[in-house]
Formats: sequence, structure tokens, C-alpha cells
Amino acid sequence: MVNILVWDEFQKAAEELYQLSPNNTRYVAKYRHVEGKLVLKVTDDRTCLKYKTDQMQDLNKFERLNRSLMAKMHNRIPAPVQESASSVPSAQSAAPVTAAAPTTISSPALQQGGGGKAKKNKRK
Repeated sequence: MVNILVWDEFQKAAEELYQLSPNNTRYVAKYRHVEGKLVLKVTDDRTCLKYKTDQMQDLNKFERLNRSLMAKMHNRIPAPVQESASSVPSAQSAAPVTAAAPTTISSPALQQGGGGKAKKNKRK
């Protein structure tokens, strides 16, 4: 188990670990309110990376890493951040993103639309 003290190193190592074995990599975030600590752990059963922090400013970094890893896990390319209006989009941003297939409703109660109303209790 490797405890990494610098955020940038942890983020880079976590993304590389996921790229090497996407089917076996797990990502866990644990927050202990009593201690005020956030522990992030990324593992593929061979390599385990951990980052511990108690700084509030690291929460924004955590959210950014979380979005990045979730986009990779969903096999989507994250939207590029455009710095200026004259910048040309990269080849990655021009890649097509497949849309989800339309869902079909199989329950008759949901098809009729009356399944969500609750009955009122009548008291005498």
C-alpha cells in the first residue's frame, strides 16, 4: 500500500492505474466526520494507492478527480475546457459519443401513469 502525500502525484498515479487495468480497478472514498479526514483509495488488487487529507481545499480536487474517473469508467470523453473563443477543438473532442438507447416501460401501472399517486386515508 502506497500512501501518497502530494495530490498531483496521486491524481496522475490513480488515472494511470485505471488506464492500465480498467476492469479490475476500484475507487473508494471514505470520509470520517469525527476525525474530519477524507481517505481516497484506488486499487487493482496488485497496487494500492492511498491519499489522506483533512484540508477543505482538497475537496474541489477530489470532485475533479471523481468526475474524471467516472467519465472514464462510463467510457465517455469529458467535455474539454475552452480557454478562449478562438481555440480550435482537439481531435478527442470531435469523437462521437453514442447516445443511450431509449428505455421501454414494461409495467402496465407505469404505462398508464396512475401508479405514482398515493391513496388518502379516510377517517370516520
